[in-house]
Amino acid sequence: MKRLLPIVLLVLLAPTMAFSQGFLQVSSLTGSAELRPAASNAFQALTTTTRQVQVGDQIRTGPGASVVLTLPDSSYMVVSENSDMVIQDFWSGGIRSTVNLLIGRVRFYINKLGGRPNPYRVQTPTALIAVRGTIFDVVVDPSLFTEVRCFDGQVSVESAGLSDREVILNRGFHTLVSPGQYPMPPVPNDVALAPPVRTLPVIKKGQDREDRMLDPRGLEKMIRDNDRVSRPSDRPMSPASQTDGNIGRAKPSVTFP
Repeated sequence: MKRLLPIVLLVLLAPTMAFSQGFLQVSSLTGSAELRPAASNAFQALTTTTRQVQVGDQIRTGPGASVVLTLPDSSYMVVSENSDMVIQDFWSGGIRSTVNLLIGRVRFYINKLGGRPNPYRVQTPTALIAVRGTIFDVVVDPSLFTEVRCFDGQVSVESAGLSDREVILNRGFHTLVSPGQYPMPPVPNDVALAPPVRTLPVIKKGQDREDRMLDPRGLEKMIRDNDRVSRPSDRPMSPASQTDGNIGRAKPSVTFP
């Protein structure tokens, strides 16, 4: 029995050991997609000859495209069209973060280890999703709202930066996380959520798409830059005028239905 113990442990830890090396298999590619390797600043075409992606690599898909990425434990994710994501690999609270979805849609199919889903987590600009279920969708729209839909098992959702409250999604339920807000109470997948008015962040003219999406300060920096720099039409203030560092002052916005 003692001789079998190291073998059993090796089998159980093999997926973790493999993923710690930072490799995900590219199992399928449809349509046009791009890859920016971790050691590069430039995107290149992702082709059917690409077998693996590594931690730090960024993938973005074009219209009508999809990419299937497989983890070492045979769990996999389907990256839908017009999506942008970064491969991650770090532990936090006993959970391994796998990807940072910047925008778009990804469906996850998570395998079970010992009768329970493997401890993975997905990050977005506004939410942290811990895997308690086996099949779920994560969607990030241009206004940085994150929607999570659970199709099997359970999924834990909390707001980035507001970790004192979480929402547990059971099978057939979804929730929405808006920037700086707690997740909305779950409702069935066939029931529409009633979010507040969505506001698209106004980006400083000339700023690269990937730079603004990867900026860890995210939406706050976008608003601050726009408020303080991108307002050449403002009339000069009189000597008696006063101002402060309030980034909520006169923020231009675009309404998103």
